[in-house]
Amino acid sequence: MILEGFKFTNSLFLDNFTKFFIVVFPIYVIQFLVYLAFGSVPGNEFGTSSSSTNIAQQFLSNLLTLYSYALAILLIDDIFKEKSRSVSNYFYQALYFFPKIIGIGLIAGILVVLGFLLFILPGLYISARLMFAPYIGLIENRPILDSVKKAYEITEGKGWKLIGYIAAVIFPIIIILITILTGFAVFLIPVNINAYIAIAYLFSFLSFIYLAIYIYYLLINLNKTEDESI
Repeated sequence: MILEGFKFTNSLFLDNFTKFFIVVFPIYVIQFLVYLAFGSVPGNEFGTSSSSTNIAQQFLSNLLTLYSYALAILLIDDIFKEKSRSVSNYFYQALYFFPKIIGIGLIAGILVVLGFLLFILPGLYISARLMFAPYIGLIENRPILDSVKKAYEITEGKGWKLIGYIAAVIFPIIIILITILTGFAVFLIPVNINAYIAIAYLFSFLSFIYLAIYIYYLLINLNKTEDESI
């Protein structure tokens, strides 16, 4: 299951990299511009911002991340189903679904936080059970609560396996990111910290798309997890 997941993800990611770059990456460019805009606020140089500007920047960044997630889900599903639409249509559809993905994100986030308040493992378990909710909401066009409910229902008895499947891709991504960004940090931070942040956004985009594809693979092959071990 894991090996097949990597093969599927690698193929879809590499064969359609240009599409992801055209449709989703512009949102990461906007996020970087938001960072630069708030970095130019008096008293906010080099990240030493006031709490109000920090909150505003984080709020905008979170909204842009959710919007990019909607774009990624729509594009991944179209690629898999061999559908096509214009770039402007992706932006429009993502905007149309934007309130829904915010609602799903809020509900899932609250439930996950409650799980983490109990202990780390319950939080991870709930997170794994609900990670398909945004996909269900956008792909099947279900209401917010129905999307969360269905995500929890279809992962019944599979939560711990899903944690293993996700860990199999997240840990390598984290290791690769730390290695690459540490290398860039040594050379760029003393010279130009904004250049380093730009590179960090680029690699964040790449890892984000890769993980989104992998989760999509798990969703469309969910029934295969019943009789397989990690």
